[in-house]
Amino acid sequence: MPAAPDDLCTIADLKAWLPNQGNNDDTTLQSLITNGSLQILTYLNRAHILASVIGTINETHDGNGSDRLLPRMSPIISVSSVTIDGVPILQATAPLFAGFLFDARRVLLLGFTFNLGLQNVQCSYTAGYSSVPLDLKQAAVETFALAYRQRAHIGEKSNSMGGQVTMAFDMTDIPSRAMSVFAQYKRVAL
Repeated sequence: MPAAPDDLCTIADLKAWLPNQGNNDDTTLQSLITNGSLQILTYLNRAHILASVIGTINETHDGNGSDRLLPRMSPIISVSSVTIDGVPILQATAPLFAGFLFDARRVLLLGFTFNLGLQNVQCSYTAGYSSVPLDLKQAAVETFALAYRQRAHIGEKSNSMGGQVTMAFDMTDIPSRAMSVFAQYKRVAL
């Protein structure tokens, strides 16, 4: 299975985290990375996370009478156009001039409002990350490493070796540290 554009880490990243990992299991590791990345992105409520995969986004919104609009994807990298009731709004050349501005999460209007209306606002923009954020990549690596190691203990909670040693296994699906990171990237449905 080849790497997917939305993979949250590489085989090399995962191998660096797993002790004594050779090349014998690259197919299994790649499958784990690709399928696990898809599951994490679904949990994050994001179809994609990388701007190169997302591409240009064209959205239509209901005007809210405010000077702020929250596009569906973030972080916003650039806004190419904003149109309200069929009238294009130019980008403001400075925070003191009329037009639109944007930050990582919202589009702001100076001297205008998003007039109340149904589907009367069009916004074209690019959003996403240029690469997988390091904390998200590490959380994915730790999650995939745990899943890889647990595959040898499917259904086992503990194992006794000759009555001398009893080993207990962590059966959580996702490390709590990773869940904390995933929560930071989870998109709230709008």
